[in-house]
Amino acid sequence: MIRSTRYLEWAIRCYGQVHFDLASSGMTPLPLAELGPLAEAASEMGDYASLFALRGAIARYHGVAEEEVLPALGTAHALWLAYASLLDPSCDVLIEEPVYEPLLRAAEATGARIIRFARSPDSGFAIDPAEVVAKITPRTRVVCVTNLHNPSGVRTSAAVLREVADVAAAAGAHLLVDEVYAPFDDLVDASGTWTGSARRVAANVIAVGSLTKCYGLGTQRIGWVLAPPEVVARATSTLLTTCGGLPTSHAAIGVRAFARIDAIAARARRLLGTKRAQVAAWAASHPGFTWSAPESGLFGFVRIPGAEGILGAVERGMAEEGVIVAPGEFFEVPDGFRIGWSLDAERLPEALARLDRVLAKVTP
Repeated sequence: MIRSTRYLEWAIRCYGQVHFDLASSGMTPLPLAELGPLAEAASEMGDYASLFALRGAIARYHGVAEEEVLPALGTAHALWLAYASLLDPSCDVLIEEPVYEPLLRAAEATGARIIRFARSPDSGFAIDPAEVVAKITPRTRVVCVTNLHNPSGVRTSAAVLREVADVAAAAGAHLLVDEVYAPFDDLVDASGTWTGSARRVAANVIAVGSLTKCYGLGTQRIGWVLAPPEVVARATSTLLTTCGGLPTSHAAIGVRAFARIDAIAARARRLLGTKRAQVAAWAASHPGFTWSAPESGLFGFVRIPGAEGILGAVERGMAEEGVIVAPGEFFEVPDGFRIGWSLDAERLPEALARLDRVLAKVTP
């Protein structure tokens, strides 16, 4: 029932293979040593109490009640748990376009009918609530968006999310927000809390996220679902049926990460530096480009209107220039590409120069 996800299959094959990586969308991986000696957590690793401790840590980080939290194995797993708890073949699900492909594939696997609503590049990839109103049906049970939007990096305000949540609520639906990138750039406040979760916007909002992208803990898969308690209960049943429960080692590492979230956030801010401004200036120096102009985050989207063959050019650029970006073909915008700035600041100018040579062969 689950179709292949072309983008992830391509990314697994290609990412990490070149020296100048402008494709990755997450923070530079955090060395586990920065979480302290994990050997000291040996007792935690085999203690089911760590699973409850992780739930509490996630709740404190978001400023929500524990009964609204379900830990998961990364955002992708959280997304599936949310979809599977709300959708079946009798339902419709509205999903943004362009989109991060797993949002489609996981919804398809539930048997629900997929309906799309536009986030047009011509309008800066903004969400227009009127688009949702036009597409919603009596069968709609979920409206799904990303924030920051993947692939553009554009942030949707709490006010707009609230408006879309109200539209969904009127139809008896939930607004599902993949907010794995949303904590950029503010991350946490002085108390170690991130106050920007969409879960706080309206009662019918479900938010999924993780420590993977903003904090550099991608391989640890510390994820979660934030939802009304009745949805958490259904998602818990789905989790138990499909994997029996989360590993206690996973939970213990997550608890340690949240205990050090201030330091991890400071590291992320330091590594982000001025790199976004450098990429924005690079994009602006090309009159034929259109730029999504994200004000936060670690990636944006470049279009070269009318360009063809970007995927092939990117793959040749890997071999010839040692540089990679994420082709827009995988995000339903084939005349563009997602560009990230997670690589070292010292290598960014050279990476952009190499990318210029690659793009010279595709510019109309």
